[in-house]
Amino acid sequence: MNFKQLEAFYWLTRLHSFHQVADHIGLTQPAVSARISGLEDEFGVKLIDRDAPSFRLTAPGMEVAEFAERFMNMHEAMIGRLKQKNRRRFAIAIVGPAGLTWGNLLRKRLSEVDPDQLIDITISSTNEIRDQVNAGAVDLAFATGEAGLELVPDSFAVRYSVGWAGRPDLVPQLGRPLTPRDLRAQPLILYPRTSPIYSPIADYIDESDTRPAPRHYGNAMSTICDMLRQGYGLSAVPLAVLETELAQGLLTEVPVSVPLAPFDVRCVHLTGARRKLAQNVFDLAQDCARQWCDAHPRYAQFIPA
Repeated sequence: MNFKQLEAFYWLTRLHSFHQVADHIGLTQPAVSARISGLEDEFGVKLIDRDAPSFRLTAPGMEVAEFAERFMNMHEAMIGRLKQKNRRRFAIAIVGPAGLTWGNLLRKRLSEVDPDQLIDITISSTNEIRDQVNAGAVDLAFATGEAGLELVPDSFAVRYSVGWAGRPDLVPQLGRPLTPRDLRAQPLILYPRTSPIYSPIADYIDESDTRPAPRHYGNAMSTICDMLRQGYGLSAVPLAVLETELAQGLLTEVPVSVPLAPFDVRCVHLTGARRKLAQNVFDLAQDCARQWCDAHPRYAQFIPA
């Protein structure tokens, strides 16, 4: 007795037709008959009453039918459990600006391409992403150069323009671009001192000097964006993440005399454990980044490998 014989017999008890069973499991009708006959030969009894005017099981056939149903249910449960165990999660870490721009497009595309693949996306700071990569907690990671991680060869990049922004009612109207000294005199929203982003901005406004205005701190890009909307002060941010607010006039880009340097986001980790899946996700990320930048060229630029 084997599974294929029991499978054929199970479906015969459900469909009552050798022809329909053959169509259902993809066999010829003689092949189905051979499997049923083989099962009868092994048990030494007739399972089907072939003299009856319509399909009917014999008494031994009804007993075997009960066992066949249990066996098929167990088989389905076993297959389902094995599939569930094989559905390993794929973890992606994305630095804030990327996560708030093309990262959401990537999330949507991944769910469309393979709805059954479990994808976890974490939007973190560069320092947190570095720790996650070193701990082996992520399969794919995109971060800035401050992570101190070796870049993945042939990685694309997205270059983000950095500028000062704030609510229109908080921007000084001096009739000229603001100097670093002008900015230092305003309420500002900064990253914490422990962040690698803090020092470049602090140097820009000479933060070591006396501070004539309040300083507020946000520990994440999304938090700083919320603080900008609520009017805590001005802040230097990748302007792409505020494109909607800038276009609607809820926030305004602050003209400055000394522009801030842009920064690039690249792939800093690509797992080798599931190379095919990782490469597919990476390729999709590249397509999404290019598509997003093409649609939003003002503050972001796609740089091919």
